[in-house]
Amino acid sequence: MSPGVFKIAVLLPALVVLGVGVAFCFARILRGPSPFDRVLAFDCLGLNVVGALLLLSSLFDTDVFLDAALVVLLLGFLGTMSLAAYLERTRAD
Repeated sequence: MSPGVFKIAVLLPALVVLGVGVAFCFARILRGPSPFDRVLAFDCLGLNVVGALLLLSSLFDTDVFLDAALVVLLLGFLGTMSLAAYLERTRAD
């Protein structure tokens, strides 16, 4: 099996699985019974997007997506921590 066929046979189904995960995260963000569920779904969404960017980087043999993945990962982490701290403070009041 050549490397190109292997990439297509493995990376494209993995991208589809991550796409389904993104759809489930959006559904939980919209429906989530509590704000904490929505924050957790937001964090999961960020991780799925980072995974998809890393798979795209490997599929297209470029490093451009790696920089974008790093930025999304850092912003997602900061956003999740900020939302969790805000919800913790508002729940304590």
